[in-house]
Amino acid sequence: MKARKQDVETKGAVERLQRELRARIARGLLLPGEQIRQEEVAEDFGVSRVPLREALTILADQGLLDHHLNRGYFVAKRMPEELYQLHCMLDLLESELIKSMDWPTKDEVTELRSLNRQMAALAPRADWAEMIAINRQFHMKLFGLSHYKLILREVERLWTMNDVYIAGKLTLPESRIRTIREHEEIIEALARQDKKAVASTTKMHRSNASLGIMPTGASRGQPRRRANGNTPSR
Repeated sequence: MKARKQDVETKGAVERLQRELRARIARGLLLPGEQIRQEEVAEDFGVSRVPLREALTILADQGLLDHHLNRGYFVAKRMPEELYQLHCMLDLLESELIKSMDWPTKDEVTELRSLNRQMAALAPRADWAEMIAINRQFHMKLFGLSHYKLILREVERLWTMNDVYIAGKLTLPESRIRTIREHEEIIEALARQDKKAVASTTKMHRSNASLGIMPTGASRGQPRRRANGNTPSR
């Protein structure tokens, strides 16, 4: 019985550490490339190194952290080409979720409106950071209308890898206001059960969210040159 209680407590600590570390990264308190100082984190959260190492391992498996042997864990730093790949994958997978979703019930529409109102209340405040988690919750609720649960889980994983860059867009007040307005347009399209409007509003929302974090020019989707100067044949 005692061992089972300890297992439950350890699992709870691991889950809490994951949530808190994700939040710190998303809010910019831990920056891309920054090392996770395990002793400080364990002390901050009042936990032992055992659940902390387990939480760090999980976050590394999810792509949010990089693990370097004999050096420790670091917040993953994405190159422009990697951001482009993340954008491409999310664009494809989110589009499938949107196309396959069932129309929401009145209660589900109400819940989406409630989440967006919470974001609207936070948007003008100096301490707006709680918007980050609510924004993610809004989108996962939206994508959860699809019955493609395997795709949904992959989208959740890719969002975790991209959290810090999504959050970076919300640092601009005008971006926060635009996000809320676009959310409202998506909700209205869902409430009207207008497939064309749902497709167009979600596509516009994804496009605006990627502005400023996507590579441009030759680095974007262009074939790499080999050492001999030739591009690979197709």
